[in-house]
Amino acid sequence: MADEDKGGPLSGVRVLAIENFLSGPYGSMMLADFGAEVVKVEPREGDGYRRATPNYHTKDGRMSYSFLRVNRNKRSVVLDLKTEEGREDFLALADEADVVWENLRPGAMERLGLGWEDLKARNPRLVYATISGFGHGDVLPAGPYMSLPAFDIVAQAMSGAMLRIGKEGDPPMYLGSPIADQLAGMMAAFGVVLALRGVDEKGGGQHVDIAMYDVMVALNEQLIGHVSHFGEMPKRGLSPTSAPYGAFRTKDGWVAIGIASDEIWARFCAAIGRPDLATAPDLSTGIKRAANQESILRPAIEDWASGRTSLEITMLLSKAGVPSGPVQDVAQLFDDPQVAVREMLIDVDDPVIGRLTVAGNPIKLSGSPHAPRRTAPQLGADQQLLGEWATTGRRRR
Repeated sequence: MADEDKGGPLSGVRVLAIENFLSGPYGSMMLADFGAEVVKVEPREGDGYRRATPNYHTKDGRMSYSFLRVNRNKRSVVLDLKTEEGREDFLALADEADVVWENLRPGAMERLGLGWEDLKARNPRLVYATISGFGHGDVLPAGPYMSLPAFDIVAQAMSGAMLRIGKEGDPPMYLGSPIADQLAGMMAAFGVVLALRGVDEKGGGQHVDIAMYDVMVALNEQLIGHVSHFGEMPKRGLSPTSAPYGAFRTKDGWVAIGIASDEIWARFCAAIGRPDLATAPDLSTGIKRAANQESILRPAIEDWASGRTSLEITMLLSKAGVPSGPVQDVAQLFDDPQVAVREMLIDVDDPVIGRLTVAGNPIKLSGSPHAPRRTAPQLGADQQLLGEWATTGRRRR
């Protein structure tokens, strides 16, 4: 393994990834960023994202911007798991792996003779991580939806998330980014780290079973508690118990204001020169303010904000101890000094695409080096690993 991969907290952890598109690759990239040796096992045609557009083909190879986004710091080998030779090569790698990681449909690996039960019989210390729409049937009983196909938008829809944004009467709205895929990948990475700790302490591996539907239900924990306690659905696009809590029009755009307590509410009223609002009966509690945000609060706040820029309001309210910030589009992140100092936009140099700026890793550790920034691998670029792993033996014992 190259020197650039050494030194992270997961250095020496071998991850064998049978992954496609987003949820699996996103989560294994998190592991690779911190030193895990992630080897993508790809069919001859490669991960589906390799064929996504825009797609570039030069003398240095072929690369799509979608694939590059979520596959940095990994290796690639090509195996046909439908052949006996391909399965034997995979088993040889799995025997030396710490983690097998996959986001195929439940049952796909079992049909190949490469499922959790098959592999743990050969490698008892193995951690086997799966990401799917509705989970597998061994950690918990199989649910009625287990065999259904699912993409990110299905989990968003079924969890209630698509009926939380927008306004009452609007059609259900996609959240605008693949949150279910991304969070499922993060949760799987977290589960793998937990399971690896269990291997160190007890010696045996386990199955980490992540369902996108579960992840989106968990993300809705605030609203689940609200419906359970109050017995009613909150209004779309609004916090059910806090206000003002939203985006308000300013002289040059929008500003987000978040008030989650009566104390912050009093500071806000003083800051905008409206102490009378702090004692108004219809605004005395968070629930009352939430019920009156659109009818009373929004007109009053936007009347005050109309003569000020979003940045001026942010500085004024922040000085008063009121959480606020300008509503930015993604293009503005490229010039945001906070994003820069936190290294949340990083450059990856690829011989095919050139330099691509991608989102950084949000996990910052004081005792570890910065995440390596090796570009995503060419298809099958690391075929030599088929022999190397067997000769070097498993790194973690």
